Parts: sequence; structure tokens; C-alpha cells
Amino acid sequence: MAVLKSWDFSAWQARYGRGWLLPYRIDHLASQGFTLRWTDAVHSASWQRSPWSHPVRWLESRTFPFAQTALMTPAIARSPIVLGMFESEANAAALARSLAPRRPRSSMAVISCWLAHILSDGSQARRAAYRHAYRNVDLIYCFSENQVPVLADVLGGDPARVRCLPFGVDDETFVPERGPEKDYVLVVGRDRGRDWPTTLAALRELRHPAKVCCRSADIAGLDVPPNVEVVGYVELNEYRRLLADALAVLVVTRPLIYPSGQSVLLEAMAMGKAVVVTDTPALRAYFRDGETALAAPVADVGAVRDRLVELLGDDRMRRRLGKAGRASVEQFFSARAMWSAIGDDLRLLVAKKGWTSGVRQICR
Repeated sequence: MAVLKSWDFSAWQARYGRGWLLPYRIDHLASQGFTLRWTDAVHSASWQRSPWSHPVRWLESRTFPFAQTALMTPAIARSPIVLGMFESEANAAALARSLAPRRPRSSMAVISCWLAHILSDGSQARRAAYRHAYRNVDLIYCFSENQVPVLADVLGGDPARVRCLPFGVDDETFVPERGPEKDYVLVVGRDRGRDWPTTLAALRELRHPAKVCCRSADIAGLDVPPNVEVVGYVELNEYRRLLADALAVLVVTRPLIYPSGQSVLLEAMAMGKAVVVTDTPALRAYFRDGETALAAPVADVGAVRDRLVELLGDDRMRRRLGKAGRASVEQFFSARAMWSAIGDDLRLLVAKKGWTSGVRQICR
């Protein structure tokens, strides 16, 4: 399987060891018998010093990443499956397949995150470009049901190739820890869906210590209340430590078409933390209000504050929500379950395309 991705896998493995084998735990596919092929060449020091590096990065910033796909051409040609994580990394390969004189014999799957948002807000010309580029993509995954009709309608083709998949987190690493918690609310986020004005306003009215992990640009120009410590953008081990120590976790998002905040919500639940979360349509499938988390309406400062007051004042509720949240992740939202479902789909794709020898080689 040729994997197109944005991360430097080698650096990731060196930093996080066996506890963090690969981002999003895609290594679970390897444990199912798939051979994963990728390149980290675009992250290497030699590439960064190359005279081609600057113009390529400039062009990619104005189009989409293509250098990795070009470097992966031999692996793509030999692989029964091409997997794109996420749509930006898949675009070059998808476009190349659409321009091929005959339909490619290999299969291609794309795990999308923001594609439905891009298409719903895009111009007719942009939609037409994606429709053409993705016509030979066999499977397109998304993480909330409300994205399915958008992707199916705009991209066309067989509607069955668009599939909603429950997002899964690494519940083998994000686990509940024993020991005393510290008296702060934790807020973590970096995508465009975070509602920082509502978050900071609610924390100001709460008057309880809070820590915020985000990029400085995300809250630029906003008035940070004195009870809030802006920690900045932290690496994964520090993020996990902050989660373990937190008394509660807050996830406030805007109602975008994709489930913004799902990673932090599920990782906090996996660690047995009580969470207050915005009740957006895309995120609604990942929690049960009053059972695995407490929900608040979109952009409602008072409701967010009140739910936090309710949670912080009730130790028994926090323990109950944390225990139920952990059980929910184990049952429905684990990375292992997510990759198992994807692996089953990819085996069927390979078999349908007639790669019988390839199936024997990559599937134990």
C-alpha cells in the first residue's frame, strides 16, 4: 500500500517510540498484514537544502502538495492500493489517475477531513475541478454523516464510494491515570473550527483557572482573561500530561460541516476526563449529553459557563462521565476499530480489481 501523508514518519517514530508508532495509529494497518510504503524524503535535510526545495514549496502553497506523490511514483505503480491521508496529500495522485488514458488497475482511497467544507464553500469551477480529479478514486471516507450528501453530490459517480466512518483515537496510549488532578480546565485546539471568542468569554465568567493550548495566531486580538494561562502549541507528550492533570476539558467549536474538535474530545474521554462540548451537528454522534459529556449550544457563553460550573462542582458527575466516556471510546471510537474497518474495505477493493497475487502478498 502506497501511503501519501504530510507527517515525517521517521521523526515521529524516533520521538515517540512504541507508544506512538505512527500518526493516527495507521500502523494498525500493518498489524492487519498490509505492507505500508511511504517516503519521508520531502522532510529530509538534503531536500530542504536542495535548490528545488524553495520553488516547489512555493508552488505547492498555491496549488496542492505534489512532490511527495512524484517521489512515490514507483511505489504507487507497484501497489494494489494508494491511500491518501488527507485530501490535500491525495490531490496530486487523484488528478494523475483522472488524466490516465485508461482507468487505473490499482485502487485508491482517500480519508478526507475538510473536503466537504472545501466543496460546500467553493466556486463552481473548484467543484468541477475536484469532480474531475476524484472520478477515479474508489473510496472517500469522512467522519460525520452530514458530509456524505455533499461529497456524493459534488463528486458524482457511485454514491456508495462515499462512506462515513467513526473517527478513532489511540485508546492504548490515552488511558486514565491514577493520581490527584490539578485544579484547572484544559482547552486545546488548532483548527479553524474552534470558537475562541466564546471560549475565552465563558472562561472569564467562570473565574476558574484554565490552561489553553493553541497557536498564538489563533487568539490574536482577543482579550485573554487573567484566570487563563496560554500554554502555546505543545508536543504530544506534554499534551497528554496536561490532559492527565486536568480537572475537566472544554471543547467549544463553530458549526462547520466537519466535526471540529473530535480528536481532543475523544482523547479526553479516553483518559477518563469529563468534557463540556459544543453541540454541533457534525460532532453530535461522538458523545451523549449527560452520559459521556455535557453539551452546550453553539456560541452560548452563558450555557458553556453554566455547564462548567455544574461539572466542576460535582466530583461524582465528573467520575461518572469520565468512566462512561472511556467505555464509549473503547467500544465505538478506537483507532484499532477505525483501521480495522478501513482494512476490510481495502481488501475488498483489491480483490475486485483482480490483484489476487497482491492480496496474497499483502494480506496474511
